[in-house]
Amino acid sequence: MSTSDLFSKVKEGHGIFELLRFVFIGSLATLTDLCVTLLLFFLVPGIHENVVTTAAFCTAFFVSYYGHRYVTFRQSGSMLRFFLLSGSMLLLRNILVFIFVTYWMRGLIPIITAMALVTVITYLISKYKVFKQ
Repeated sequence: MSTSDLFSKVKEGHGIFELLRFVFIGSLATLTDLCVTLLLFFLVPGIHENVVTTAAFCTAFFVSYYGHRYVTFRQSGSMLRFFLLSGSMLLLRNILVFIFVTYWMRGLIPIITAMALVTVITYLISKYKVFKQ
C-alpha cells in the first residue's frame, strides 16, 4: 500500500481511520488547552486553577467542535449538544480539579490529570450522541 493510498483511506475511511482523525483533532484541542493553561498559569501569578481550567477549556471548545465536525466525523452534528457535552465535561473537570487540589496537590498535575480523564469521556459521547451517523 502506497503512502497516498494510506492518506486516502485515512481521509475517507471510518473505523480505525476515524479514530486516528479523532486523536489528531483531540490532540490539537488538547494542545490548545495546554498552551492556554501554561500561558495563564505562568503569566498570571496566583491565578486559581479553576479559572485556568475554565478559560483553557472554553478556548479549546472551538478547535474541538469544528475539527470533529469537518475532519473527524464529517457530520454537521449539533453545536448545542456539543456545547452541552463540553459544559458538562467542564463541570466534571472542574470538580476533579477541585478534588485533586483539595486532597492531593496544587499546580499543573491535577489540571493535566483531569484533562486526560475528561478527554476519554468526550470521545465516547461525541461519537455516539453528538456526531452520530
